[in-house]
Parts: sequence; structure tokens; C-alpha cells
Amino acid sequence: MSLLNPTPNPPRGSLESGIPGDSPRRLAYAYTDLSDRSPVSARDKDGLSYYWRLLSRRKAALSLAALFGAGCAFLLTMRQTPVYRAQTILEVQNLNEDFMNTRSVNPTASPAFQSPEYDIRTQSTILQSRPVLERAVNALTAEEKKELSSEEAVSNTALLFGKPAAVRAAAVIPETERALQTVSAGLRVQSEPNTRVIRLSFDSTNPALAADFANSLADSFIKTRLETRWQTSQQTVDWLVGRMQDVKSKLRNAEAELQRFAADADLTFLSEKDNVNDERLRQLQADLTKAQSEAASRRARFELASSAPAESLPEVLDDATLKDYHVQLTTLRRQLADLSSTYTQENPKIVKVKAEIATLEGALEKKRSNIVSRIKNEYEASRRAEDLLHSNYNAHRGLMSRQLSKVSHYADLKREVDTTRQLYDSMFQKVTEAGLASAMRASSIQVIEKAIPPRLPYKPNFMVNMAFGILTGLFLAIALIVQRARSDRGIKEPGDTAFLNVPELGVIPTSDSRSGMRLLRRQSLGLDVRGTGPERLELTTYQNQLSVIAESFRLTLTSILFSGRNGSRPRVVVVSSANPREGKTTVLSNLGIALAQADQRVLLVDGDMRLPRLHEIFSLENNAGLGEVLTGQAPLSVLETKIPNLFVLPSGHTQDSGLLFKPELRSLLRRLKADFDMILIDSPPMLHMPDARLFARHADAVILVVAQNTARDAVQTACQRLAEDGSPLLGTILNNWNPKHSTHVYSESQEYYSKTYQKS
Repeated sequence: MSLLNPTPNPPRGSLESGIPGDSPRRLAYAYTDLSDRSPVSARDKDGLSYYWRLLSRRKAALSLAALFGAGCAFLLTMRQTPVYRAQTILEVQNLNEDFMNTRSVNPTASPAFQSPEYDIRTQSTILQSRPVLERAVNALTAEEKKELSSEEAVSNTALLFGKPAAVRAAAVIPETERALQTVSAGLRVQSEPNTRVIRLSFDSTNPALAADFANSLADSFIKTRLETRWQTSQQTVDWLVGRMQDVKSKLRNAEAELQRFAADADLTFLSEKDNVNDERLRQLQADLTKAQSEAASRRARFELASSAPAESLPEVLDDATLKDYHVQLTTLRRQLADLSSTYTQENPKIVKVKAEIATLEGALEKKRSNIVSRIKNEYEASRRAEDLLHSNYNAHRGLMSRQLSKVSHYADLKREVDTTRQLYDSMFQKVTEAGLASAMRASSIQVIEKAIPPRLPYKPNFMVNMAFGILTGLFLAIALIVQRARSDRGIKEPGDTAFLNVPELGVIPTSDSRSGMRLLRRQSLGLDVRGTGPERLELTTYQNQLSVIAESFRLTLTSILFSGRNGSRPRVVVVSSANPREGKTTVLSNLGIALAQADQRVLLVDGDMRLPRLHEIFSLENNAGLGEVLTGQAPLSVLETKIPNLFVLPSGHTQDSGLLFKPELRSLLRRLKADFDMILIDSPPMLHMPDARLFARHADAVILVVAQNTARDAVQTACQRLAEDGSPLLGTILNNWNPKHSTHVYSESQEYYSKTYQKS
């Protein structure tokens, strides 16, 4: 049954205030406004108190992990060999490298602005180099060298697995190489911050050997640095003289090459500045770029016209003639429908109208074809223009390259001659100063403290190892527990949406019959379903009134009705969800049924224009609906369902969500609000389509349906978008909750409902 302009039913006192007999008051809803605070904080599973409770319930596991770590540390400590550490302290002094102007003639001198920290790091690296280590090893006695080569236990692997590894390696690696391996494993070089002090330490199982090698390494390092500096100073003069001769020869060759090229190319008055040809080349490049951009745009339009239906093209949709054809065609089809109800198909009036419809459809199709052909022709023309500009640009660029190549080559040759001459003049002035540095033999390394044999071993440290083992075991256990807790980011239980700081209006259990949620069958209750068809979850509040699911919807409705402040409540409510398939349509239809059973005039608006379902749920026609009303193609017409006091405004055939941006939506909702006690709007998912946010701008409140296992981040993002839009969020509804997988106790409530319904 269709109701055209239903009789206004002004809100009653019980509807406006929530209490029968009260006078109407100004609406003030108890929604949560998220716009004046920071993003939603995850107080539930992100707070320290939650992790403390989580770890408190795992005390046994943490204790076992700590004991296991301590045991592993104890076993590893017992297998390690005692190691002694001897230490030598060195000072790196600041040497004046610019003495007698040495810096200007020494190619290896350090820059004057270099920080002392770089010098300390450089000396530390040289101290650990192979030549210095070999010299220190060779300076030891034969017995010490032999012991050092067999001391494989210093390395980390040998400390854990003992001597057999060293015994097997001794048969293959030479003695000196084994000694160097031991030295590399036991040597430590550390520089003190903000000082010129270097601490050199060596680890060994023999305390005397550790001290002897540390002192030997310090002496070898000092001698190596002296010899290197002296050799560098001696070679400076020879290097400068040889380099000056090379530069002189290079200068003569460059000058000869410059003169020969100028004569062969016959270059006289050539200019290297920009000219008309340069400007022409830049203009061609700009025109080519513009043509390429235009061709790409028209190519996209052509590909869209080739692949997409003609009626979906922007040019077709925006064409005024086509719009007029559509209006005329709609008018003729309406006339045909009116005549068909009165006359037969052979009547002249009907035949005339059909002929006019066929003529308009042919003209409409021809107009669309012309638009597609025009798009193709524009693309071909832009592509030909692009090819022509590209050809002209390449031709002009080649001409410019041929003209300027000779000038560019001549400039390069002249620049090389000038640079080489400057270098030769500078070296000629400095070559006489190079011999002064060779007489200087000063060391920048001084020994402050020599190494002495240590009395106590450096490692293993039993207490440190045990503490490290315990902490490692605890850390791994805590990481595993926390990771398992945080890996599940879904909404699981009633109250899990508390991190949103919005009320939880209700909890809808799952409809799975195996869960035991349905208490009595419809047949056993003898309910009159009045032709509502087979059982559907969307109609369970009407078809299965004595069920836990129906009670949960009525309980949720109670929370919505009592959500107002000062006795008021919202009358236009948008029902949406973060993701698809979370049950928002099911929740909306059942809430509407429950409200209609409470003697309220309820209108369900199908705002999901892409996937409408309300007309299927209530077995209604969808010939005209919300889309046609907003476009003015049809008058406002709501449909009466078989459930008393429940009406539906279907979506219609229009799928253009851009209609929701028009001001007609606000006027329509204001008109419907005057005729119905409550309006529930079914909208698409918020994170995928903008429809819900557009409806929310004109509604009193928004209800977010959250299915079990929905990601927390998705729900939080949906709430944040509502906050950014300034839309009031009334609360959330947890849908499809399975109590069998829950920690909440549900058996007593199920038994209570069973006994109650059996008595009734």
C-alpha cells in the first residue's frame, strides 16, 4: 500500500519527552561529541594497567622463564675459561704539521680545521691494523709467541666449547696467523671522550702474557708511526718534482691541442650566449610539453569512451539535449503507463505514444554516438599535433647541437689549458719548500701508563651472567605474552568499545541455531506472522518475539529511547557501520519493528542507493524512492508494510550518491520528521562511501553497528571521521556476538528466559 503525502501525525507528549503526559521540551541528546578532544585513546588494551593485569595472570610462566634463563646462564658460565685483562694508557699529542709551511707541500697532511676527535679515531684504527699487530707479535719471545698462537680459548667460540677447536686449527693455520687471530679476538681499543687518551687492553688466559703483549703493541705502534712519518717526508720532494714535470708536459700538450683545433675548425668570432635559436628551442619544448599533456588527457577520455557505457560518460551526462530527451522520454513513458491502464495496446493513442518513445530513443542513441565520435576525433587530432611538434623539436635540437658542439669543445680545451697553467705556477713556487720536513722526526704518541699483570680474572662474571640470564628469560616471556595479547585487535566482548568513550547501546547475539540462542520456535508459540514470509533475521523481532535476539533488540531500543537529556530523544537516526557485512540493515529493521510494536509511527529510509535491501526484506516495490524524490522525478511516496505503524521509503533506481549533497535532502527529512515519530536511515559503510557522513549532517544522531571481530582501528577511524564532521555519535551496538566464545557468563540468563517463556 502506497501512502502519498501521509496524514501528518504530530509528535505526542510521550514521544517527545519520553514520559506520558509531559509537555514537549527542547531536544538535548546524550551523544558524545568527539570534536573537542584529541583522537580516541585506547584505554582498554593499550594502558599500563591492562598489561600489568595480563602479566599478573602469567606469574607461573614468568617464573619458569626466569629459572630457565638463570639455568642457561649458569651452564654457560661454568664452561667459560677465566680471562685476564691488562691495560696500557696512551696519549695522542697534537703535532704541528704546518711547521716551516710543511702543510702546503705535503700531500698527506691533515686539514687544519680537523677536529681532534678524528685524529684520535684515526690513531685507534691504525693501532689495530695488521702491520702493527704483526710487529708486536714478532717482538715477543718465542715462548710467548707459541703460547699466544695456541691460546684459542680467548675467542668467544672457544670460550664456550674449549680447546678442541684450537687443536684442530693448529694443524692447518701457520703459527703467526693463529697468533694474529688470538690478538684480534682479545684486543680492545677505547678512546676517552673529550680527551686525547687511548686505553689499550688485551685479554688472555695468562696474566703475564696479557701485560707483555699490551706493552709490546704500544712500543710497536710508536715505532711504526715514526717510520711512516719520516718516509712520507722523504718522499714529498721526489713526489713534487715528478708531479711538476708531469704538469709541465700536460700544459704543453694542452696548448698544442687548443691551437690545432682552432686552426682546423676555423673558429673566429663565435658567441656562447643565448640567441634566437635557443629561444625557439625552448618555445618548441614548451609547446611539445603542452601538446603531450593535452594528448594524454584526451587519450584518457577516449579510452574511457571506448571501455565504459556511453550513458556513463561525463559528456553524455552533462549534455543539455540528452537531459531534455530523458525528461521527454520519462513523460511519454508515464503517459503510456496511464493509457495502458485504460486502453488496449492497439489503441491509436497508445500506438502514437509508443512511436514517439521509439523516435526519442533513436535520437538519444544517435546523440550519444556523436559524442563518442567527437571524443575520438579530438584524440586523433591531438596525437597528430603532438607528433608534428616532436618532429620539429628534434630537428631544431639537432641543428643547435651541430652549431654549438665546436664552440663547446673549444671552451673545454681552453679551460683545461688555463687550469693546468695555474697548477704549474703554484707547484713551481712551492717545490723549494718540500725538503724542510724530512729533517723532522717527532712522535705524537706517548705512553702514560704501562700494563702490569692483573691479579683477578676479567671474565666470566657469575653475577652479571646470572642477572642477564634472568632478565633475558623474563624479557622473552613478556614479549611473547604481550605479542599474543596485541595480535588480536578485534572487538570481542561487550564493553570492548569502551576505548571509543561512547556508550554501548546494546549487544545483539549471533543468530546461529547451534549456539542455543533461540529459545522457542515460531510454530510452538503460535504467532500470527501475517504473511511476512519465511523466517528472516531482519524480521526476527516480529516473527520470533519470544527469543533472546528479539529481547536484545528491545533492550537496545530502550537504551536509545532513554539516551536523551531532560526527557528528550533523537528522532532522525542514521544507522551505519565501519565495514560492509556488519549487520546494520538487520539492526535497523529490527529496531524499527520493535519501535512500531511500541505504538510509534516509524519510517525506515533506505539510504543505501547502491545496494538497497529494505524493499526486499519487507516485500515492497522499488519503482520510485529516495533518489527520485531528491531529483524531482517522483513525488514523495512512502510504503506501508504489513507490520502496523511501520513504513518504508525505498531507495529507488537512482544510484547517484551526489544527490545527498543537495539541499533537498534537509527539506525532505524536515518534512518526514513532521509526519513520523522516529526516522531510521540505513546508510552504506562509512569507510567505503560518503553517504553515511552526508546523512549524519542532517540527522539528530548516528548509531554505529560493530560486528564481533571487527578491527579496532576501523571502528576508531569511523568515529574520528564523525568527530571531524561534527556529527553527533549516539553510541555503538555490538552485533553478531557469540557467547560461546566469550568470557561473559550467559548460561544463567538463557535459563531465566527459558523458564519465563515456558510459563507464558
